[in-house]
Amino acid sequence: MSIGLANLITLSRLALIPFIMYFILNDKYLISGVLVLLAIISDYLDGIVARLSNDVTKHGELLDPAVDKIFTVSVLTAFVSKHYISPFEVFLIVSREMLVTWVRSVMVNKGIVIPAFFLGKVKTTLQLVAILLLAVNFIDYGKILLWFSIFVAYISGFEYFLVFYREKAWK
Repeated sequence: MSIGLANLITLSRLALIPFIMYFILNDKYLISGVLVLLAIISDYLDGIVARLSNDVTKHGELLDPAVDKIFTVSVLTAFVSKHYISPFEVFLIVSREMLVTWVRSVMVNKGIVIPAFFLGKVKTTLQLVAILLLAVNFIDYGKILLWFSIFVAYISGFEYFLVFYREKAWK
């Protein structure tokens, strides 16, 4: 079994995380910003490569969102350590992600695949731009955008719960 280029791109994002955290924690704003930007580009690129090369795999479908969550939590933890954001903001982000992941998992077990909703994609984009702003030391703008992403995250999370309720997935 070959790992595939798309999965290699995803794994490269995972490999960047410790370096991003190191440079954030050591006030190397330009380097951390460049690495965050590379991670963001890789997040969009892996899916494009998988589709273009007709190499969409179950492993990739599970690996990509897992790496996304590891990236987000890790980098946000570094920002908490720097006192750029509060643990409460991380709690709100992680809680929403875990609940939506749970809803989607229950639905998949019922044979219902819920694709990412538009607002979920908007949330991700806002969150990634907020992370980039924080990484390059634009703290105030980053915090504002992060809070906006949290607001959008909970609205988009509500969409998943509506499908969950409509499908009576708890039965």
